[in-house]
Amino acid sequence: MTWGQRRAIIVIVLAVFLVILCIVAMKPSRSLRLTSNSVLVIDAAGQIEEQRAPDFLSAFNGFTVPVLHDYVDAIDAAAKDSHITGLVVRIAPLETGWGKLDEIRSHLLAFRRSGKPSICYLGYDGIGNPEYYLASACQQIWLVPTAPVSIRGMMAEAVFFRGTLDKLKVVPEFYHIAEFKTAGNTFTEKQFTPAHKEEVEGLLHSIYDQYLNDASKGRGMDRAQFEALLNRGPFSSSDAVTNKIVDRLGYWDQLQDYFRGRAHGWNPISLNRYRASISNEGGTRIAVVHATGLIVSGDSGNTPGGGSVMGGDSVAADLRAARNDYSIKAIVLRVDSGGGSVVGSEVIRREVELANQVKPVVVSMSDVAASGGYWIAAPARKIVADPGTITGSIGVLIGKFNVSGLYTLLGISTDYVATSDNATMFSSQQNFSPAQRAYIQKSLNDTYADFTKGVAQGRKMTVEAVDKIGKGRVWSGAQAKELGLVDELGGLDRAIEVAKQLSNIPASESVHIVRYPEEKSFFEQFLEREKDNNMSESQSLESMLQHIVSRMEPVQARMPYELHIR
Repeated sequence: MTWGQRRAIIVIVLAVFLVILCIVAMKPSRSLRLTSNSVLVIDAAGQIEEQRAPDFLSAFNGFTVPVLHDYVDAIDAAAKDSHITGLVVRIAPLETGWGKLDEIRSHLLAFRRSGKPSICYLGYDGIGNPEYYLASACQQIWLVPTAPVSIRGMMAEAVFFRGTLDKLKVVPEFYHIAEFKTAGNTFTEKQFTPAHKEEVEGLLHSIYDQYLNDASKGRGMDRAQFEALLNRGPFSSSDAVTNKIVDRLGYWDQLQDYFRGRAHGWNPISLNRYRASISNEGGTRIAVVHATGLIVSGDSGNTPGGGSVMGGDSVAADLRAARNDYSIKAIVLRVDSGGGSVVGSEVIRREVELANQVKPVVVSMSDVAASGGYWIAAPARKIVADPGTITGSIGVLIGKFNVSGLYTLLGISTDYVATSDNATMFSSQQNFSPAQRAYIQKSLNDTYADFTKGVAQGRKMTVEAVDKIGKGRVWSGAQAKELGLVDELGGLDRAIEVAKQLSNIPASESVHIVRYPEEKSFFEQFLEREKDNNMSESQSLESMLQHIVSRMEPVQARMPYELHIR
């Protein structure tokens, strides 16, 4: 047998194998047969995402990482499902924002009202305020006997790099509108400015008040009593029981025995298995268009670390498709973004405006819908946000780093030729010239005027009123409701209810949710993988980073800072 014949046989065998894989992957999964008297077991840990990142292997085996709607859909279905007799939530350290915690917690409270037992099991290190806030929605809280409960007063922390940049001889030069647009402060300051501190304190106390109100109510305590406990925290496991922070100490086997001692027994089913049995049935179709991550012009994608990048063209195309689909009666734009490109934001905003002329568009805000994330939300007919959502930040910024001092330290030199003075505007080897600073200030003024005008039109406010609550300042969802930047407080389920009302769909009628972008099948991902197969891992990473950076224009509508509230 010649080499050519052997190669042909190998190619044919591989082709047959791939065809079989694709057939298996595309074959509809058999409906899951639920065991009667099942207990739904949900694990909540780390970052809970809005959108599912493409995963080749997960698409093949059918067990993908759950995203937010998987959690809440499963909790809602379990509350009504006669096969499900109880719920257990195992909470490990969370890296999720307060908006998503609000959302999951509200669905846990609804399950609690079903009368079925719900138990939160705290069996991990690192149980603090966010984890306890979620746990307080369950009927009972169980704690491993050696685990401390590190609930205490709340803090907000920001990181500043100015001292490091000074040591490296790097000069940060940032300009912004207005005083609360403090993204550049991370690089230009060594601590909070008065305006920066004012907005962080306002945001912190708003979320803290919500935490006190909700957690104390969930535990059946007076708010003042619960706050006094927080001021004494953290707690050892025994002190947590004594002070009714938790209901009892116990191990996982004892929790199982608890259910075995009840009439329905212990038949656990995981979130992954249970969500496979949930059908999204219903008559009238409502679109949920996801807008997640840093906003850039062009197409959406994923960062090397697995995060989402929101491309203006991609989200605009999804909105356009939902607008042109006559079977879709309303659109919910689900925003989880701290902003980014002004151009990308404007492309999306225009499509929201056009879609809203044809059918109701309701914005649902997740953890963050600020700056560019608010820019794209402004034209919607209604805006719904969770109380813990971070929103607003109506302002813009621009800046660069002058690294010439660092180059001198390292013995690196550069030289250049240019056709005009402004050709060097974003050179990393010099500061802005007076003429360049004048141009930058004009660009900032023009962009901020467009931003405030767009918000004023969308929210039916005066530009002066928008400017008063703008100036780059961030607000919690609860604060934004009081200021008129948000219409209602609630999660995605409430936004869908509002969309039904605006579309004259009866409240009792179930709806079919059509999600954009559509999740890609194994076969679709396989084809894309083959297309990019000739690119090495390092080339892929470099290409993605260059792709993101190349699409970011100088003037940005972005969150004022990276803030951690715990």
